[in-house]
Amino acid sequence: MLPEISGARQRLALARLTTGLAVLNTLWHLPPGDALVDEWSRTDDDGAEGNRGGRLTAEQYEGLRRLAFVSTAAWTLGVESKALKFAANVSFAAVQRHVAQFDQRAWNYNSNLNVYLLLLSLTDSRGSLAEEGPADDDGSSDGVATAVLLAMRLYYGCLYFQSGLSKLLLSGPAWADGRTLRGSWAELGTRAGKWISRRPMTVAAAASAATLAFELLFPAAQIAFRKRPRAVGLASLAFHSSIKATMDISFWHHAVHALPLFVLDPGAERHAARLLRAFRRR
Repeated sequence: MLPEISGARQRLALARLTTGLAVLNTLWHLPPGDALVDEWSRTDDDGAEGNRGGRLTAEQYEGLRRLAFVSTAAWTLGVESKALKFAANVSFAAVQRHVAQFDQRAWNYNSNLNVYLLLLSLTDSRGSLAEEGPADDDGSSDGVATAVLLAMRLYYGCLYFQSGLSKLLLSGPAWADGRTLRGSWAELGTRAGKWISRRPMTVAAAASAATLAFELLFPAAQIAFRKRPRAVGLASLAFHSSIKATMDISFWHHAVHALPLFVLDPGAERHAARLLRAFRRR
């Protein structure tokens, strides 16, 4: 039996708000359907090979995009309905799949949002908002909330482990010699990144080795520091801040989840719930 985590239901409520806003931001900034159709027509005319089957029309894509936006927005604001959660998950997954066909190399870029949305849909994650109405009998227990929270934390850590493992599989331990990272700083880096790329190779080698260690050991660190989740989350935010500062790459849709899953105090959930109630009354 899983040990219950103090404040698990409150953390899930914060994660619900975080995931909902991340999904809405993603949907808002996706390219319009006509632009995708035009681009695919151009690449098809050029003889490019790809997954041409199962593509949506511009109208179908926009319809699913609107459905995903409306259903996710309602869920984020505290509407608890199995039909609504089903609509949000299916429509967002369909939109993500359609856009992923645009560039097969980036098919899993922000699929973490689909996973978090699905996990949070398994239980009533409204937190104190549930006090306004009946709770979901299938998912209101602290045990279920603990299981979902642990699954989200595990998945969060596995994303790092997957990244580190791919580096080892593709480049081997030689990835830690600093050449790859130094080249990335020089070619893609910010002003700070380009400056660091001109430092001795030992700097890049140390940063590369630290990156590999961080990614591969993050799941183990979650277990070792399970009583200090804030330290784990702050380490994650510091890692992404360094990447943003040197290469202007944020991975915001991943890093932002460190806040509800690890960093924020569960008590912050009631403040967030008050803001949501005020917004709904407008």
